[in-house]
Amino acid sequence: MRHTAFLTCLALFAATAARAADSPPAPPAAPPAARPSAIDPKADALLKRMGQTLAGAKAFSFESHSMVDHVLDTGQKVQTARNQAVVVRRPDAVAAKVVGDGIDLRFVYDGKRVVVLNGQTNTWGATDAPPAGGIDATFDALAEKFGLAVPLADLIRADPHKDLTAQARAAQDLGDGWVFDVKCRHLAYRQPGVDWQIWLEDLGDRVLPRKVVITYKELPGHPQFTAFLSKWDLSPTVGPDAFKFEPPAGAKQVDFGPVAPAVIPTDAPKK
Repeated sequence: MRHTAFLTCLALFAATAARAADSPPAPPAAPPAARPSAIDPKADALLKRMGQTLAGAKAFSFESHSMVDHVLDTGQKVQTARNQAVVVRRPDAVAAKVVGDGIDLRFVYDGKRVVVLNGQTNTWGATDAPPAGGIDATFDALAEKFGLAVPLADLIRADPHKDLTAQARAAQDLGDGWVFDVKCRHLAYRQPGVDWQIWLEDLGDRVLPRKVVITYKELPGHPQFTAFLSKWDLSPTVGPDAFKFEPPAGAKQVDFGPVAPAVIPTDAPKK
């Protein structure tokens, strides 16, 4: 995953701001011809159908509940959680609301600028979006200019399958797996620095992600990120104000940058 976003990730929406630099850098990829293929074609075909489902939707919305591990200085592993509601309109609009442990954020990208509102401090920041390239170019700019990795970004990009598998070294189809009462196919992927799993609901004419688990193999305690994805709507009614931002009363504008959530001390490297 390009910025390990989906993989740093899935804590949507970034402005929470998982930094790409917080994850250990991946070793240089070997030339494709030098790597023996360990990709299960059944797994790859199903993930590709999921990518086509999301890429083909002119607009879509979903919700997620995510949990992320933190390793305390004592070595104890604890979890924090958050809920996200996301709406996307291709090619150049994304809005998300994130509420959870130590965080209250709103993220708005309207094709011209990106705005992040921190509800806990009633402050907001904005930055101009690239003039061309839509969602992909904007997410790339956030990562490159601000060190901001947008969780779940891989699902929202123009080619989800390509971005998700860019660093994959192995994949297998583990068969049926259940996410609450939804029967899915359970896929497991490996890449430098992380292992990740995804549960996909195959509805025949479309394939939707229902759960993701990411294991950070090179961080102390091998922390995990888990997200449950629900309420998918591939043809939502998107109102005129969905991607409009008006500062709330008394809100103060600040310089744009990653919003620091309430962080539990960890042994992970920090910038």
